[in-house]
This record gives sequence, structure tokens and C-alpha cells, in this order.
Amino acid sequence: MCDVAEISGKVRRRWITIYMAFRYGRWSLRRLLYSSVVFISSFIVLYNFWFVIDLLPWNPRVDHWCQQEKVSDYILQSEFDEMTVVTMFLDLGVFKKGEQRFAYHSPYKYRTWMRVFGRLANRVVAYIENENDVQLFKEIRSCLPPSLTKIVKVDRNSLPSFKHLPAIRKIYSRPSYPKHYPNTVYAEYSCAMHAKYDVLELSAIENHFETPYFAWLDIGLFRNLDGTDFPLFKLVPPDKFHPERIGFSQVWPQDPVLPPEVIMKQKIVWVSGSMVLATQEYMLNFTRDYKLAVKELLEQGLSNSDQEVINAMYTAKMRKPHYIKIKPYLCHQGQLGLYGSDSRYFCLGYVCKNAWERRVPQSPLVKRS
Repeated sequence: MCDVAEISGKVRRRWITIYMAFRYGRWSLRRLLYSSVVFISSFIVLYNFWFVIDLLPWNPRVDHWCQQEKVSDYILQSEFDEMTVVTMFLDLGVFKKGEQRFAYHSPYKYRTWMRVFGRLANRVVAYIENENDVQLFKEIRSCLPPSLTKIVKVDRNSLPSFKHLPAIRKIYSRPSYPKHYPNTVYAEYSCAMHAKYDVLELSAIENHFETPYFAWLDIGLFRNLDGTDFPLFKLVPPDKFHPERIGFSQVWPQDPVLPPEVIMKQKIVWVSGSMVLATQEYMLNFTRDYKLAVKELLEQGLSNSDQEVINAMYTAKMRKPHYIKIKPYLCHQGQLGLYGSDSRYFCLGYVCKNAWERRVPQSPLVKRS
């Protein structure tokens, strides 16, 4: 009995020692579990910051495709319906875009999307603020003839739309004004959206490439092509595009009787601002009407992005008799390879790309021998 009691006591003491070590010691189960949770959480946060938000301090790699391929001569020839593509990049830092937890956009992300312009054979006018981004865009376009690209270094404070910055900040600072990221939170974002029409107007006035058509193109419209082996391409107006219309992608059907206040405060979108297409004359008329509409809405204490402004412009309350008619383009799920919200917001860009591909179906690149 003594041997059994002694063995039992030793086992009990050993168990207590092991239990106390795991519970309170350096490698306790609690500490192991806590360390695992911290490690996994940190990994998830770092992964999202580096690979989802793209918080990277350097420029993305640029594909110098002309080292292996050359351009067929015909794609560089001017078309009868040639369009000048206008774009702009202003570094707004990191900002939240949407309501999801890691729905942030960073400058690196936009610089990555910018690479698609390296295979866009249109005449391009790019308004860029930062010298580093000027050099990046030059490198991206370096495989195309220099005559196809004009880079304008711009100061955001010189753009008319940024004169509205104090008024917009005042509106967004009101606690009662609805908060939609980034539209009604970051005043600089709203100003940048309005500034599209500043540079569109300037480009149409100068008409550097003497083209009949002009198009605004968001840096990220063709983002899905980046990182894929897509051929050189051009954008031309869709078949039967009416020269007295202005083209947009349709996001949702319009309700013209909605009050502008409801549209601006509830972020109700009719057409996408990712691409705007018109002839020189009608682009000038539209940009001037747009800027007057922005002022009119600001006087009423209303602000949002360009998409809401355009919807408000064409309501029964705000629409003027001389406003240019909008031609909306609507893509269905799967059409032109577009799915989800891309089929609504990016439709016109892909319709213009498809119009070129139907006109010239063969690949415009050939391998160098």
C-alpha cells in the first residue's frame, strides 16, 4: 500500500508540475494560443496592407515589350474617327474606397493600373503632378512612338475644380451630411473627379493631335488587362456613334424625377465617369455645362463625385434645354469579358476596344526575328 501511495503521490506531483508549467509557465497553453492568434492576425493585416492595398514604396515593374515584339505600321496610322485619350494622375495618398474593411486604394495600385497605357496605341494626353510619375508614364509609353504621347505636368492648385476645395470640405465636415467613402469624405477626391472636366476642356481647346474625338479614360478602366498577355490595342468610337451625343457607360437606369439633393446625398449613380466620349465641339460644351452644374450644387450645399453630379444635371429640376443628349452604353454579365460591377462601370471602354478589334481582327504585334 505504501508503494502504491508513493507512486500515486509522485504521479500527482508530476501532473501538477506539468499543469502549472502549461498554465503559467513560459510555454503555457494560454500563451501559445495567444501567440498564435497574434501571429495570425498580424499576418492577415500585413498581407492586406501589402498585397491588397498595395502599400509599396517603389514603382511597379514596367514591361518593355518592344524588346521582343514590334508594332505593325497600320496601327499607328491615324483613323478617320481617331480619338485623343485624356487621363490624369494626382497622388491622393491612401484612401478608403467602399465600405469593406480593406477597401483602400493606394498610389502604387494606380501606378500598376497605369501600365496598360503602354499598349494603348491611341494619341494620349496625360496630366501628371509628380515628377516621379511623369518619368514612370514616359517609361510605360516608351515602346510607342513619342509622337503619340503628350505629358503635361500640372499643379492641382492651378486646376479650377480645386478652387472648390474649402467649400467641399465645409460640406463634408457637417455631421449630418451622409458619409460615403471616398465621395463625401475626402474633399480632395471630389475635386479630382471634377478636375477630369478641367483637363478634358483644356485638351479639347488645344487639340494637340488634331483628332475629331476626345475621350476621358480613368487610369484603372482596363485594370483587368494588367498582368495578362494582351496585344496592342486602340479605342475608336462605337459603330453608329452619334456625333452630337456624349457617350457614357450606364450603371443603373435613371429616375429623372429624383431631386438632386437625394441623388447627391444618397450617392445615386446613373452613368459611370470612367470614360467620357464626344467630338471636340460637344466635349467643350459638356465640360462647361458640367462645371456650371458643380457650382450650382455647391451653392445649395451639395457635393459628391462627378457621377452624382451628372445624374443630378439631367434630372427634371436641373436639366437645361441646351444640354447635350447622353448616349448610355449598357453591357450584360459576361459581355466582352466583363463581370460584376465591371460590366456596368467599364462598358463603354470595352465597346470602343471591341470596335477597333472588329475593324482590325489580326494581332497588331509580330515577334522580332
